[in-house]
Amino acid sequence: MTYLIALVVSVGSIAVGALLAARGRRVDVTEWAVGGRRFGSYLFWFVLAGETFTTFALLGASQTVYADGAPGYYVLGTVVLTSAIGYWVVPRIWRAGNRHGLLTEGDYFTSRFDAPWLGAVLALFGIVGLLLYSEVQLTGLALILRTLFGDGMSNTWYVIIAGAAVAAFVLAGGMRSVAFGSVVKDLLLLVVLLVIAVTAANAAQVDGWGGIFDAVARKHPSAATLPGTAGGTSTNTWWWMSFLLLTPIGAFVLPHSFQVSYTARDIGTIRRNQIVQPLYSLFYILIIVIALAALLAQPGLKGADANGSLLLFVRDHSPGWLVGLLAGAGILVALVPTGVLLLTCGSLFTRNVYPLLRKEPGDREQLRVSRIAVVVLAVLAVAVTATQNSALVNVMVNVYNAIGQLAPALFLSLLWRRITALGALCGVIVGTAGIVLPPLNAALLSLCPPGTVIGLPALVLNTVVTVLVSLVTRAPGPAAIAVGLPSETVDTATPKPVSEPG
Repeated sequence: MTYLIALVVSVGSIAVGALLAARGRRVDVTEWAVGGRRFGSYLFWFVLAGETFTTFALLGASQTVYADGAPGYYVLGTVVLTSAIGYWVVPRIWRAGNRHGLLTEGDYFTSRFDAPWLGAVLALFGIVGLLLYSEVQLTGLALILRTLFGDGMSNTWYVIIAGAAVAAFVLAGGMRSVAFGSVVKDLLLLVVLLVIAVTAANAAQVDGWGGIFDAVARKHPSAATLPGTAGGTSTNTWWWMSFLLLTPIGAFVLPHSFQVSYTARDIGTIRRNQIVQPLYSLFYILIIVIALAALLAQPGLKGADANGSLLLFVRDHSPGWLVGLLAGAGILVALVPTGVLLLTCGSLFTRNVYPLLRKEPGDREQLRVSRIAVVVLAVLAVAVTATQNSALVNVMVNVYNAIGQLAPALFLSLLWRRITALGALCGVIVGTAGIVLPPLNAALLSLCPPGTVIGLPALVLNTVVTVLVSLVTRAPGPAAIAVGLPSETVDTATPKPVSEPG
């Protein structure tokens, strides 16, 4: 019964989503990439939240709480801070996309700086970052499949199956298919997690949620405070604060979050969603309770093995029907965000890299190339995931360290007319070098308190370089500036098109 329920939930949701996505609509590039820019408040809520509530939220957050204790509580603040920044930045992203026909983050940088070469370079940078991000999602999906079907196959085969499932899901209907999957996933997961959390205390042989926290404090006293059970500087207060700060800064420069911003029907839809989005942090309370109950019921999982702590706890202490529902919802939790990642990667390649190889591709050609790119990128994502075996939280830190280096280019482009394409590129290069080059990495961290996540000082260096280079290079023209800074004092004529559909 467990298998049947999981398959019915996941496959049924995918099939219904694909049918609803294709019903009565001509699938063109805009429909495929951003849902035709027609998502209302409810659908946009689930799509945007779907990018918040991912495999990392379900398995990575529980792994961090299980393995380290209090350091994992940082997840409670990420949604709130991200929403505060999103209330300001997402309407500006949407306005630029709506006025100038933009579909990707690369489109924005191309138009804002009147520099197709910059859009292409940053698109490639984004694709690499999203392939790393896909490791979190595919690892989680492989864990769910292994928990459901056992250890009869190697992890590599589970990752391959996960990659094939995601590619098929995206090809079925593009962004609108993903949106319908988000609705089912979030509603089902809320109910399932609530049921599991209510019964978690009994499985841990304590009385109520308070008993769970009391027992953890008694048996694992270091788990109740920072730096948690790991000790040292790897999860101390400075790590906690710097990663909590880096997450909302980087949230909307992640290319897939940027692209999802274009799907909203209007600015009012966006602002209403940002106001109520922090409610999603309540999900994390349930996950924290379950993770601590798992620590009491089955301690001893270490490193990457702790990634599956929540799943193992539910499998061993819940009835089969509940395991099946969690597995089905968990499959959707992995499929939906990974689908957006691959869809975004395909769109970035088609809109920002491919036009440099073939001038002015038509709409049908763009759609065909985007679908081919999704398949190729799914293969690459599987290859990346199959060769890694890291704790999910470490992968997420690396993703935000890297992709977060696009933040100065974005935020300054929305605030400062003088920023230039060369300044933005130099900032990204220097900031990334600060992360990946050991000497520069060590020099930056030596200036910060122990435990600081490297992405934050790299962002400071990135911003300084961006400003200095911009001051000595030529700014873009008024039409390009108006993409990020529309005003009556700036000529709002449409800049050179990113890529003209046929």
